Amino acid sequence: MGLRKVARKLFLGLSRSLNIRDVDLELAVISREPRYKTGITNIFGKPFKYHDGLSFTATYKEIFQTHIYEFAQSNDSRTILDCGANMGLSVLYFAQNYPNHRIIAFEPDLAIFALLQENINTFGFSNVVLYNKAVWKKEETLTFFTDKGMGGRVMNSYTGQQPSSIEATRLRDYINADVDFLKIDIEGAEDSVLRDCADLLSIVNNIFFEYHNDINSPQTLHELLQIVKEQGFHYYIKESYTRRKPFMDTELTCEAFDMAINVFCYKNTTNDQHSQHLV
Repeated sequence: MGLRKVARKLFLGLSRSLNIRDVDLELAVISREPRYKTGITNIFGKPFKYHDGLSFTATYKEIFQTHIYEFAQSNDSRTILDCGANMGLSVLYFAQNYPNHRIIAFEPDLAIFALLQENINTFGFSNVVLYNKAVWKKEETLTFFTDKGMGGRVMNSYTGQQPSSIEATRLRDYINADVDFLKIDIEGAEDSVLRDCADLLSIVNNIFFEYHNDINSPQTLHELLQIVKEQGFHYYIKESYTRRKPFMDTELTCEAFDMAINVFCYKNTTNDQHSQHLV
C-alpha cells in the first residue's frame, strides 16, 4: 500500500480534536489527490465527502482558516442565505458558528447537491434548509454547465461539454428584514441577480458576493459597487483569483473569466460592532 493511502487511512480514523499540524498534513494529502475524484475526510470529526480534493483544500483554507465569512451577528435578524453552497463547507461553517440562525442554501449542480445533502445529514443540523436550485432573476429552467470543481454556471458554456437543465428560483423572493448575511457565489450570474434584488438589499445586514468578469462582456463591477453603495453599504474588495502580470498574461479561470473579486458589503453599525468584536 502506498504512503498516500496509508496517510488517508490514518487520518480517517482521527478523533474530533485535530490540531493545526494534523489539519495541515490532512490538507496536504487531499490536495495531491487526482482532480475530480470523490473522497472523504474526517477533518471535522465526522465523515465529510468532497468531489475534488483541490477544491476542498482551497475552500477549507478560505473559510475555516481565513474565516472569510465571519460576521458580527445581529440581535434581531436570524437568516443566512447561501447562494452557491457547493459541497457544503460554507453551510457547515455557518451552522457551527451561527447555531441560532436558519441557513437557507442553494446549489444547482445535481451531483454536488447530493454530496451537500449527505454532508449536512451527517452532521444532523436542524437549522439548515437545502434547495437543489440556482438563484436567478426569475423562476425558469436554465441551461447549466459545470467545471466539476468549485464552479458551475448558467448560460455560458464550457468547451466540449453537454449542458444539463436546472430549475432556477428568484432570489429576491427570499430577501427580507430577517436576512443577517447574504452570500452570493454563482459564477457570473451575480450581475443579473444583484440588479434584480437591488431595491431590497438595504434591508439585509451583510452581503458577500464574488464578482466574475466574462472576458467577452463589458466589465460591470463598478455598477454593482454603485448599487450596494446606494443601498447604504460600505464595501471592501479583495482578489479571489490572482493574475500576477495583468498587462502580460491572458490566463482565464473557468475558460471565461479574467477577474474574480470578493466583495464584502457592510453597514456602519455592523462595522462598529465588528471592530469591537476584533478588540
